[in-house]
Amino acid sequence: MSLADKILSAKTFLCPNCGKELPLADVNVAQDVALCRACGYAGSFLAASTVPRLTDEELARPPKRVSLRREFGDALTITCRPGRTALLFLIPFVALWSGISMTAIYVVPLVKGTFEWQEGLFGIPFLLGTLVLLAIVCYLLFGRTEVTLSKGRVRVFTGACGLGRTREMECRPGTMVSIEKSNFQSNDVTQPEIVVTSGENRLKFGAMTIPNDAMPYVAAVLRRAAGGG
Repeated sequence: MSLADKILSAKTFLCPNCGKELPLADVNVAQDVALCRACGYAGSFLAASTVPRLTDEELARPPKRVSLRREFGDALTITCRPGRTALLFLIPFVALWSGISMTAIYVVPLVKGTFEWQEGLFGIPFLLGTLVLLAIVCYLLFGRTEVTLSKGRVRVFTGACGLGRTREMECRPGTMVSIEKSNFQSNDVTQPEIVVTSGENRLKFGAMTIPNDAMPYVAAVLRRAAGGG
């Protein structure tokens, strides 16, 4: 049964933001729109309904590679670390592919004193590929996605060893958290991402960096911390 079928078969409609019951006239599942007169939310209904509501017991049991931390000033930080299964393939592949190509194109000619710039240009794609693969390995080993809510703002950092990207957005009353499809694909499968919506501002993150099995938990904590229940 699809998500839409489950929602349509339910006895009542609940606001995806505050959890209050919605009149049938204020929900249009076909167009994926809901209006809550209690909290003022107006937006996606199906996407938001994919975010579960956590009990205190469930909140205290984060999934593997996810941790919660309360900080000074009642700030809440959610830290997600990537799965490392891919390292079983990546490390031997990088060592073999990069080791052979870099040794043959650069190391041996430089040691023998026979290096030519034409060969160096030929090896640039291999060099760039090696750098990208090493960056991926570094992220899987030491990287993290860190989401912090503090003083009405949400900050998202993604990176490793202190290097990475940080984005921030103000969280106003009625801030919405949903899980939607991203523009990224893995094995021809579109990956989900967390979307935080506050007024006209939207902050999207998590595709390819937060494990799919941990994403509902992270989104649920965000919605609860932002005041959505």
